[in-house]
Amino acid sequence: MYANTEKVLERFAQKVINQSIQNLSKQDHIDSGKLAQGMDYNVKVYPSGAIELDFFMADYGKFVDKGVKGSSGKQSPKGKRNAYKSKYKFKGQNIKKGVIENWIKRKGIQGRDRGYTKADGTKVRGTGRFIKRKTLAFLIGRSIALFGLPATRFFSNAFRQHYKNLPADFTKAYADDVQQFLKFATKDFLN
Repeated sequence: MYANTEKVLERFAQKVINQSIQNLSKQDHIDSGKLAQGMDYNVKVYPSGAIELDFFMADYGKFVDKGVKGSSGKQSPKGKRNAYKSKYKFKGQNIKKGVIENWIKRKGIQGRDRGYTKADGTKVRGTGRFIKRKTLAFLIGRSIALFGLPATRFFSNAFRQHYKNLPADFTKAYADDVQQFLKFATKDFLN
């Protein structure tokens, strides 16, 4: 009964998903590809005439989209406010053991000892040696847990961008569907 309206919603949903994947790619947030490949939608038309559109993605997609606040409540050392509007927040001082280490292996990242600055301002020169993968994972995990993850808005921005055009397309498609229904419903009475 609502074929035109359903097509408009399906085109809208497909545009949102394609744009979301492009946004992830542009921001270099595709690692294993599970988030991008797992995005999907479902358009359902009920017998009552109600129409429902649902989007699906991996559970962690909401954290990537909205960001996660750090447990310290402080700005990152780079001065960025990571996910300051997000409702999600890390609770501990570090991320679950092994998660970052697996990510480091997939990315082929190897850390080096570059030195550090003491509290009194004196610099200690590093040796340039490679540091252990577990040590690097600990340091990265602690930084993420303390300062948070920035919001990418990969899905929110795509949805907002394509939603601007939806009302006009939706209204026209719905009007066409109603017109077809009225022709079908009144054809017996007019003949």
